[in-house]
Amino acid sequence: MASTPVILLQKRSGNSSDRPNTTTIQAGEAAMSFGAADPGLYFKDSAGSIRKFGSNHYGTTAPNSSPVGSAGNSVGETWTDSSTSNYYLRVWTGAAWQKVGAGFADSATTAGTASTALSANTALVANSAVVASGSLGSVLASGSLGSVLASGSLGSLVASGIAVVTSLPSAYTGGLVYLNAGASGLYVSANGGWILT
Repeated sequence: MASTPVILLQKRSGNSSDRPNTTTIQAGEAAMSFGAADPGLYFKDSAGSIRKFGSNHYGTTAPNSSPVGSAGNSVGETWTDSSTSNYYLRVWTGAAWQKVGAGFADSATTAGTASTALSANTALVANSAVVASGSLGSVLASGSLGSVLASGSLGSLVASGIAVVTSLPSAYTGGLVYLNAGASGLYVSANGGWILT
């Protein structure tokens, strides 16, 4: 084919957000919009709906928010929303853009720790009482947790689980508890007593 090239072109447009409508293409027929701001390859499925496949859209506004062709989005279409510093991945449900896999990063106390060992280990994050109490922010903000993290010993303590209690026990072998009442915070067992970190 290199010596005798053949060019086959499907329905196409160089305009961004120029999506086909159901009357201009047949079931299974491909149509392309190659405008750089919102490109896509589209086809009509057996139910008569337009579907998009191709790259995930990235930007501060949803794909096809200023349509040149047909309005709307395809079920399952994805968008990386860069309008906030969280960069949410969203998927079109057919009615709305739904955030995907970013639930625990919505909280100010956890958004900045998504890649750290502390939040990656489900022992602390999975316990909704710790995060929901709102006290975790003051523990992290105090700066004293940094020395605990830096020691490298937190990993083994977290792996065994952090107890969430409403009163400090007189004897505890785990070494680390979160007090969710009174002088709430993260406590370390030391010399037969408790130290607020």
